Amino acid sequence: MVSGSVGTEGERRMMRDMLKIACQRGISGPRSERRSGTLARVVAPLLLAGALALPVALSPSPAAAQQILVMVQGQPITNFDVSQRIKLDQLTERRSPSQKQALDELIDERLKIFTAQRYGITADDDEINKMFTQMASRGGRTADQLTQALAQSGITATAMKQKMRADYVWNSYVRGRFSSATTVRDSDIFAELQTKGEDITQAQRTTEFTIRQIVLVVSRTAPDSVRGQRLAEANELRRKFTDCDTGVGVARGMREVVVREPVVRTSADMSAPVRKVMSDTPVGQTTPPEVTRAGIEMVAICNRREVVGESAQKKEVRSQLQDKQFDSLSKRLLEEARKSAMIQYR
Repeated sequence: MVSGSVGTEGERRMMRDMLKIACQRGISGPRSERRSGTLARVVAPLLLAGALALPVALSPSPAAAQQILVMVQGQPITNFDVSQRIKLDQLTERRSPSQKQALDELIDERLKIFTAQRYGITADDDEINKMFTQMASRGGRTADQLTQALAQSGITATAMKQKMRADYVWNSYVRGRFSSATTVRDSDIFAELQTKGEDITQAQRTTEFTIRQIVLVVSRTAPDSVRGQRLAEANELRRKFTDCDTGVGVARGMREVVVREPVVRTSADMSAPVRKVMSDTPVGQTTPPEVTRAGIEMVAICNRREVVGESAQKKEVRSQLQDKQFDSLSKRLLEEARKSAMIQYR
């Protein structure tokens, strides 16, 4: 049973990011996920038990729940819908919108779905349910468990799914208009880099890593003592690892160890935390062991060199400028949708 405090800021932020990822899954472009790296992934489960632990507010009476506040293109929005949105914003955004702000959000939401539908962009229930299940899975829960956890915070799964649907179809619609309506030139990127005091020459270079992933296999059902023993073995291997040729030979001589073939990755394709770990690890040594679903993983840095290419800083600025243009276009298209929509307040 979910109970307790509202949860930490980190937990709420993970919940909010997870909702965005679920809404944008399958959509390419400047706001979709761009995370890739060479370091073994650290799976940070969403702490829904804390993040969803909002006080359970009393639901409005059946009569009050049916009170229609506004009709948007013939679709009603009730005061129950508004109360649901307030609770959802408290959970995912850590803010408490006013009744009017929540109502405006819901009006925009209806307009997003209606406008996208006019252009043939829809998301059926099966697709939304799949996204909802994926969201739950990332938090270590089933869809039913996530539904129950939301209910304990006074939120229906329908309220979250409706927001997911609106964001998903609207992102698809705006992105269809994005490529022809916006563009980010290198001159724009360099100008932004200069305002930040970045070295323009260095921004056109990137670091190339040749790496090998090493996995000490551990069963998911293995007790903590076994996992601890394997972690100790990994640390001992790291201590002996002084170059890739010798170190890989030692690793292959160990029991239940998988050594991947060499791959090349650039720093621009890594997240900032991974990039720092990779840069701080000397050539011929390995990154610190990490506990993952597969077991204990580490990455051997076999070579590192600077090459001509888009740096992480340049890529980040490009993404930021694209995001700004996307947000501006989204806002303009939504304003146009409001002007031509039939909105009737009761």
